[in-house]
Order: sequence, then structure tokens, then C-alpha cells
Amino acid sequence: MPDWDMTRLEDPDLLTGSASFLADLPVPDDCLHAAFVRSPSAHAMVRGLDVSRAAGAAGVVAVETAESLGLDPFVLFVALPAAHTHRPLVDDVVRQVGDPLALVLADTIEAAADAVELVEVDLDQLPPVVRPATSLDREPLYAGRSNLVFSQADDGADPLRGASVIVEGQILNNRVASSPIETDGILVRPARDAQGHDILDVWCTSQGVQDVRDQLAVALDMASSQLRVRSAAVGGGFGGRATVPPEFVAIARAARTHRRPIRWIQSRYENLIGMAQGRDYCTTMRLGFDPDGRLIGMDVDVLADAGSWAHMSGLLLASARRQMPGMYRVPAYRFAGRAVLTNTPPVGAYRGAGQPEANHARERLLDLAAGRLGIDPIDLRARNLPRQSDFPFPSAGGFSYDAADPDGVMRRAIELADVAAWRIRQQERRTAREPMEIGIGVSNYAQTSGRGAPMDAALVQVRGDGTVLVACASPSHGQGHRTTWAALIADRLGIDPADVVLIDADTELIERGQSTGGSRSTQVAASAIVNACGDVVEQARRLAAEQLEASPADLVVMPAGFGQGAGLAVAGVPTRRVTWADLARTQSNGCLEASRHEAVADAAYPYGTHVSVVEVDTETGRIRLLSHVAVDDCGRVLQPQLVEGQQHGGAVAGISQALFEHISFDDAGNPQGATFATYLLPAASELCAIVTETVGTAATGNQLGTRGIGENGCNGATAAVHNAVIDALSAHGVEHIDLPLTPQKIWEALSIRDLGV
Repeated sequence: MPDWDMTRLEDPDLLTGSASFLADLPVPDDCLHAAFVRSPSAHAMVRGLDVSRAAGAAGVVAVETAESLGLDPFVLFVALPAAHTHRPLVDDVVRQVGDPLALVLADTIEAAADAVELVEVDLDQLPPVVRPATSLDREPLYAGRSNLVFSQADDGADPLRGASVIVEGQILNNRVASSPIETDGILVRPARDAQGHDILDVWCTSQGVQDVRDQLAVALDMASSQLRVRSAAVGGGFGGRATVPPEFVAIARAARTHRRPIRWIQSRYENLIGMAQGRDYCTTMRLGFDPDGRLIGMDVDVLADAGSWAHMSGLLLASARRQMPGMYRVPAYRFAGRAVLTNTPPVGAYRGAGQPEANHARERLLDLAAGRLGIDPIDLRARNLPRQSDFPFPSAGGFSYDAADPDGVMRRAIELADVAAWRIRQQERRTAREPMEIGIGVSNYAQTSGRGAPMDAALVQVRGDGTVLVACASPSHGQGHRTTWAALIADRLGIDPADVVLIDADTELIERGQSTGGSRSTQVAASAIVNACGDVVEQARRLAAEQLEASPADLVVMPAGFGQGAGLAVAGVPTRRVTWADLARTQSNGCLEASRHEAVADAAYPYGTHVSVVEVDTETGRIRLLSHVAVDDCGRVLQPQLVEGQQHGGAVAGISQALFEHISFDDAGNPQGATFATYLLPAASELCAIVTETVGTAATGNQLGTRGIGENGCNGATAAVHNAVIDALSAHGVEHIDLPLTPQKIWEALSIRDLGV
């Protein structure tokens, strides 16, 4: 076995600043720089655009509009129904603040930005639809189409029939932005391929270059073979790069039209008002219990804000429906969900894509139910969790969970957090009537990783210099793929991990594949890599058998040693070997190679428990995190250091949503969180040390036994913090406060209680 906890190979380039992001790529001397004219209104009729002053400004080459670009309406990722499309540049009705109206192309970015201010926009204001609850009662945003873009409703009788106690609550899951370190960007260069055909050479920020190529090809009416799409280093994705922004389409068309390279780097303002937003669910949930606190049934109704453009709402609601019951015993279940249009930015995937919304709503309502039933929240959960011996376990949401011990994991998290000691301290403060209240929150989560994207591709190439090239279709944007793939290949081929060269975002090397998302990479991409390595070994055995005059079955992979490099050796005779470099040089192309397209048998089901302890100042509403514990079962752990980093990152995302992050809109549809001065992200000083532990129950749906880890934290942490804060305030009669839990909201809730309102 290799040293699985090896040092991250990505870090030196990132820490020294030598990693190249899109803005670092050199551009040709004739490259144009792009800037967009954007709507200042959330809903208005476009009466006209006067671009004459801008077009005549110094350094400006062209100002493109919807008419001049001539692009047809296109589908933005998973649009339900597909009729909800519009052009990348809007020429009829703007439906959100920031809708792109025109594209300025100039010799410098400064000239482009100055020219944007010279475009005169004539808009006739229309009444905006800002609140999802009123969307279906308002005029359609798209003429002749309903504002209801997706709906699903289960048939059947009331699932709470026969319940002794029914607890109902409405849980809001606030809208957030993905806020990657690097904003979106694209560089498009018209070029020619080896056969002399016109192509577009595209570099862009992306979670999957194959998807970008295919979506651009459809939007531009080009063959996929006419586009080569690559990514440099990408500074975060979190689901926000799982689609092609309309700006990419407009710039690609303009580059083709003008036959000049064009580069666009998104501003932070554009990023915060753009498509990279998630959540925004209102869940009404009813839980029915028997006299002993055991669940009889669950009835759920979700109203989701789809934003201005039908996007991923159907996928997200389907994901939420499956995950609402979690791993609990829920004998009867009914779900209804609707996604509606509003004059706000489109809502798509964000770290968990429908699952954190479901886990948060359920875990919050379980705490509410525990208070009304007079049962400890931990005990209530224990009464309704299956035990390890109950697995495989059929979920009310339609899953068949393969292997798990949710009750054992919850008890381990409670032990690790030392909940008993915190309860004593909580009671001591309450007895002393201290203003600094302590609250303890527990949240169990379950999720699915790898569902709906079971295929991936990999090429493994052993070269004559002893290095190994691996090309795959699941690019890293912070997850640490280079380290993980290098360790896997080193294990299979016996080489030094430092000798592995990774290319993970180039459609010329990997024609087919899936984007990185859904916590799927170590299930699917890793399977493709491992099997391609196996194919290379079998090829090598046949070649080495001739040179060593041995049976292929007697040859084993041997790491470097005895003055020889890694390669194949006769079992039991390590000095009788032939190296990988020697074997590669025997081939006409100078390398041994194999490629694989893999499909795993099934999705995997990570789960776990988060415990959060907070201190709330009842005089000011200020919240301070005292402790946060996460125990996650992500299956077999390939790289402990990387898994721990994902646990921390996911937990911080969930904590941040509970306490800080929120995008709201005024009555005119203007975003209230369009800069980092108003859209709050926590600093390290506002967090606490996060204690993590993993459980290694091997998943049965992939050969490595792995389960996802990238999205686990925000599935568990949000509700744990939410429950902890409400627990701290429970002695003051506060049952619930909507997210985010700001000091202002807490102060107001306590003031209302003090006034007896």
C-alpha cells in the first residue's frame, strides 16, 4: 500500500503563486477585451439601445447587441420546460438586474469599461415579481408561459393519518452565492486544426470542459469537433460553474465573427448578481408521531425560487424529494414541490444541490418537534434511526441505502463533542441568569453522491522517460485530484507519485466525460483511472514476458529498487525486471497507454452527524461558535488529509449560511448583497476549531468503496448551528428564527418576547 496521507502535490504551485489561472494566461497582441452593458432594472421592456457614442470611443472596436450577434435563444443547462429560453444578449424584456444587453469589445479593458458608461439604455419599467409566494398570482415573466416552471406532487392519502401528535413548521433556506475565489472568465481564440479547418480554441473557468464544448456547440450551431475547450487552474466551483453562462456564448460568437481573440474576466459584482446562486427554498413540513415519539409519517410542501430563467429547478426539487426523509424510519411520506419564476438571478446548483435544503428542513423540524413533545432532541432522533443491522435499508425517499450505522455515528459525534459536559455548563449559566446563553445543536444528514452522472473517462499513458500521463474528464477546482490520482496510479504501477503528470481539462485529450460535481470523482473518475492502469499492466505483462522469458502470470508490479526503476519483475526475483520506461520505448509511439469509460453500478450514500455549540449574548444578539464536531462516513478514505480539508470546507459553508451569507432583494428586485461589504463571508476569527472524524464503511456501488465528501459539511452544519442557536434561546421562549441568524434578528426576537408581544 502507498502512503495514502502523502503531501498534497497541488500546494507548491498554489502557495508560491506559480499556478496559472485564466487571468494569468498570456493573450495575443490583437486580443480584444470584453465588458457587458447590464440592465439596472429587474423587469422592464427594452425600447432601445443607443451604442453610437460607445462605438466611437477611443480604443473601442465594436459594440455588439442581440441583433448584431444574431444568436438564437438557447437552453441554460437543465431548463424545465425547455421553452423558457432567451438570447445571451437581451433585446426584448429584461428579467433581472444585471441582464446583459450589449457587449463592448475594445483594445484594453479600461477602454471597454469606459465605453459601457456611454451606452444609452431606454427601458419601460414593468412590475417586478420578487417574492416566490406571489409569483403565480402575477403576470407571466415570459408572454404565454406560466411562472410555474416545475411541479411534482405525490398521490396518496394523508401520511399523518393516525398520528397522536402532529408538528408543523415552515423552514426557510436562504439564498446564497457560490462566491468562488476566482470569478468567471473566458478566452476565445479563432484558430485552425491540423487539417486546416476553422475552430475555436477556448480557455474558460469550468467544472467540466466537455459540457462547455457541447453547450457552446449547440448555442453557436457548430459541430463539437470545431471547439477545443480547456481550463487552467480554477479557483473554486461549488456548483456555480456547472453551466455555461450566457456571456460565454456571446463572446464565443463575437470571436468567431471578428476573427480575433477575446477575453472576458467577470467582476465580483457580476459574480454576485449572476447565475452562481443557490438554495432559496421555503419548506412547509408536517411530522406525525405516535405516543412514544416514533414517526408515523412526513408531509412536505416546497416552494422554490427558480429566479429569472428556468434552470436546474426540476433537478433540485427531485433531489430534495428523495432526501427529505434522510435515513430515518418514515413509514408514510408525501411530497409536493413547485418552482416558480421571479425577477431575480437564476438559482442553480450550490454544494449539495437540493440535498442541504432537505436535510436542514427536516433536522430543524425534528428539534421543533422534540421541544413540543418534551423529548430530548438526541433521544428523539435515536428512536427513529435504523440500526446497523437494519441495512440495506429502504428509504421513504426511494433509495436503498447499502450499509451504514447512523445511530452509532450520531453517538460518536455526541461523545466527541462532549455534549454532557456542555449541558452542565448550559444549566449552570441559566441558573445564574447569565446573559451569555449556551446552546447545543445536533444534525444528522444523509446524501447521495454520484447519482445521475455514472460515466467518466480516463487515459493513462506510460512514457519513455518513466513519467505517467493521466488525462481525465473530472477537473479539479480545489478538491486535490492531482494528489489522489497520483497516489492511485503510484499504487497500481509502483512509481513515485511525483512522476505522474495530470491533464484534467482538455477536450482534445478526453472527448467524452462528465463535469466535476455531486461529490462523484472518487467513485467514477477514480474507477476509470484504476481500470485504465489495470489495462496498462496487462499490456506490459505480455511485453515483459517475452523479454524476461517468463509467464505473464508470474510477473508483478515492482517499485524502484536494487538500482532499477519501477516496472515488472518476476515474482520472488525483484532484480529480474524490466522498467516501465524500457517497455514504453518498445512501442512505435513511445508509450504504453489505455483509456477507459466507466460506469459505476450505483450511487453512493454518505451520511453523518454534526454537533455545534454556540454562545449567544442575549443583550446584543451576538453569536460565538464554541465548538463544532463533524463525524462523516464517506466510505473508504483514499487521502485523509484531503478528506479532512473537505470536511472543514463543507462545514464552514454550512456554518456561514446559518450565520452570515444571504442575498435578498428589495421590492424593486435590486440585490442587497452585491459586494463583499454587504454579502458577508466569515473570517477565521469568526469560526472555531472544527473537530472531524471519519467512518470507513465501504460503499458497495463502486470498486474502491468510496462515498462523496465534498458536500457533506453543508448538509450537516447548517441545521446543527441553527438548532444550537435556538437551543440557546429556548429558555427565553424562542422556538424558531429564520436564517441567517443575525444579531439583529436575535435581538428583535428576544425584545418581542420581553415585551410580551
